[in-house]
Amino acid sequence: MKVRVMLILLLILSICMNLVYAATEDSEIVSLSLINQKPSPARAGEIVELRFNVENSGGKSANDLQIELIPEYPFIELPGEEYVKTIKTLSAYQDDEDAVAIKYKVRVDKDAVRGTNEIKIKEGRAGSDSYTSKTFDIDVSGKEFAQIIYVDKAKLDPGKETPLKFTITDIGNSPLQNLIFSWNEENGIILPVYSDNTKYIKYIGVGESVDLEYIVVADVNAVAGLYQLDLTLKFESEDGNSNEINTRAGVFVGGETDFDVTFSESSAGQTSLSVANIGNNPALSVTVRVPEQRNFRVTGSTSSIIGNLDKGDYTIVSFQIMQAGSMPGGMAGGSRLSEEERQGAGEHAPSGSASDNNNLEVLIEYTDTTGVRRSIEKDVPIQFRSITGFASQNPHADQSGMPGRQASIWNNSKLIGPIITLVIVVSGVVFYRKIRSRKKNK
Repeated sequence: MKVRVMLILLLILSICMNLVYAATEDSEIVSLSLINQKPSPARAGEIVELRFNVENSGGKSANDLQIELIPEYPFIELPGEEYVKTIKTLSAYQDDEDAVAIKYKVRVDKDAVRGTNEIKIKEGRAGSDSYTSKTFDIDVSGKEFAQIIYVDKAKLDPGKETPLKFTITDIGNSPLQNLIFSWNEENGIILPVYSDNTKYIKYIGVGESVDLEYIVVADVNAVAGLYQLDLTLKFESEDGNSNEINTRAGVFVGGETDFDVTFSESSAGQTSLSVANIGNNPALSVTVRVPEQRNFRVTGSTSSIIGNLDKGDYTIVSFQIMQAGSMPGGMAGGSRLSEEERQGAGEHAPSGSASDNNNLEVLIEYTDTTGVRRSIEKDVPIQFRSITGFASQNPHADQSGMPGRQASIWNNSKLIGPIITLVIVVSGVVFYRKIRSRKKNK
């Protein structure tokens, strides 16, 4: 009984196989398969190439096949790319190594979700509305991209320690890990101190930023100008792929400077000042100016053009300056402070402070190495000298009221008495000697 059942089953199976073979021999059997994708996984924001195999496992040729890729989010069509491919003839049993390969290119949206995304492809006959469709899984990774978006210093002063900060931001949609940042200035004019030029970052999340701080010094002898920093950032994505970003940033070395102004000499109404550039940058188009002030008056030009003054250099400028106390009325412009003005000015008013009266206000205007016009104000203690060469610190010491004239000793009551006594004594001695000489001659 069992043997009979087995024979019946084998007979039925044989009949079915013959029917299938007959159907296969008389029909076309077209199939699509995804061979590969490049890159794998596809990267958000970038182009991916998809390669398909089209096979015919039937015994009848397939003619005028149309294979159409349907890009839907997160896949985007590329301008100029053909998404309908036509196969004129696909012969019977054209499969495996003989299969027809077709490929498409699409862009992955920059905001594509990391993981598996489906893409649809349709197969049908040219001119027919009958299509069959199939979906394929495409692996997509997030966009790993970091950007050095901020350098907090645009100008470095030569010879001075300056904090320099770089900000690294993950502007992609996938975290970054094991980042290595470094920078270099090829001429060695700008160098880090207290550390090397390399910093390590373990992890940066999407949209997050990390600040990397350095202390740098520009060579004190550096020529003022713009210097290029070469920036390098290496990092890994979550799938272990290594990436490198190379970019550049510029920093300006130079800027402002400082001056020292000292009194040089004063003679015959001419006052000379020494002006020295004591900073680390050259000064361009330097002008020294004596502005209007309460204690001094300039007769003639109030400004002197020096030109360029390199760091460490100095020059002499001269002005015709008179103290307020030596001019009619006691003040510049011929006006004297009233008693109320003196009280309102307080104990340090110009009329009551010799040291304040001797500080000349000087304004230095120059153009720095960045092209910005700047000014510095200095207070310079000065001494006026009389024609005999004695220094006059007190603006009221010249009782004659004329600049540069020596005061008469007869105006000093303390000296009159001793001088008269000395004259009488000397005259007496001379008279006494003459009397004695006459007596001896007799």
